[in-house]
Amino acid sequence: MILGLVLLVLALGLLPLVAACGGEEETTTTAPPATTATTAGPTTTAGPTTTAAPASTDTTAPAAMETLRIGAILSLSDWYSVVDAADKVDLEYTAQMINDDGGIQVQGKNYKIELVIEDGKSSLDGNTAAATKLVLDEKLPFVVGPGAFFNLATTPIFEQNKVLHVANYNGLNPAEMNKDTRYAFLGLDPITQANAELKSLMLYYPDVKTVCLATEDATYPAFEPHFKALVERLGLTLSGDPVLFATNAEDYNPVASKIKAQNPDAVWMPVGIDPSYFGILTGLRTLGYEGPVTFPIDAPSVTGALGDAATGIVGVLSKQVTDPHISAPMKRLLEMGDVNRHVFGLAPNALYLLAHAIEAADSLDPTAVRDKWETLTSLPTLYGDGFPSGSQLFGLTNHAWAHPIPVALINNGQVEYKPWIIPDVTP
Repeated sequence: MILGLVLLVLALGLLPLVAACGGEEETTTTAPPATTATTAGPTTTAGPTTTAAPASTDTTAPAAMETLRIGAILSLSDWYSVVDAADKVDLEYTAQMINDDGGIQVQGKNYKIELVIEDGKSSLDGNTAAATKLVLDEKLPFVVGPGAFFNLATTPIFEQNKVLHVANYNGLNPAEMNKDTRYAFLGLDPITQANAELKSLMLYYPDVKTVCLATEDATYPAFEPHFKALVERLGLTLSGDPVLFATNAEDYNPVASKIKAQNPDAVWMPVGIDPSYFGILTGLRTLGYEGPVTFPIDAPSVTGALGDAATGIVGVLSKQVTDPHISAPMKRLLEMGDVNRHVFGLAPNALYLLAHAIEAADSLDPTAVRDKWETLTSLPTLYGDGFPSGSQLFGLTNHAWAHPIPVALINNGQVEYKPWIIPDVTP
């Protein structure tokens, strides 16, 4: 869910974390890439298609599975663990899901995923140490993670050693992924999430023409030109200057007052955390503002915190097993544990994409997988059919990916799940 929380968290600071790893011998088999055909990209209308779990599902003659060790960097200690500790649970479930379906098939062999997880310790130094260990000590060819600005610490290490790495998402700093980072891939182009918020807002509130952009202050500089370009592409108009807020504020009423003073048709909060969203929304309703508000949500958290005051909300990214529109892989993932847990679904989706890309390349050589991946225009994700996005933004073709986004409307404390929306491709 909260890619907003996630992206915001990327701004809060740089501190420390723990390690979990899975052992056994490393698989180093390589093979030339296969010549499988690619499929056409998706439309830009709502409604995800469900996809089967990755890897082959031939259960007629179970062969002995070999092991493919895949690295992962998550911050499991300190301030960023609020996101990554939850993501670790679902990353492990995703690996189990793939393994239960026969693992990753390459050159006629089935490989069971063994995760080697290193703690990024919520700091740049911690992420540098984690990447160094996975590359130099463990000698792993594939890594998922980290997320956000932590990629600044890990990308140079991965690139120098030709390790294919799939970031969970990033903060749009060019140093994280650019035309020269050929081994870098991205599980979620963050602009497509923002696009889904505004598209959903326009779909369910068609009279909206002006929006107030209210967002977390530390991350805004990198996002500013891309947010403004997105608003223009969608035919909307900003009601005034962006209203920026600190996520550690104790009182959000001044923020709400600035927003109301612009008298926008709607309020758009793309990056923040729950206390920020809830404080601003409460302040707006107290001031008499009745327009719709859109931001990334976890539906149970919103209704639990705001009760009947949760109204006029267009939320995205809430993954709930009760959502009738949920994709098959995401529903399966939710049912592997407590169905009411908060699923961020970032690192798990990066692993899911990577598993399919390896199979498409029919190779365990990271360069061969990279070369094949650059030709693919569709890949399964936990959310449905994935598609490339942001080729101009990142300077790489088919390296950044997007997928259908869950949508929910909340009024008077009641949640209504809507068809998932497919965001527009970011230029």
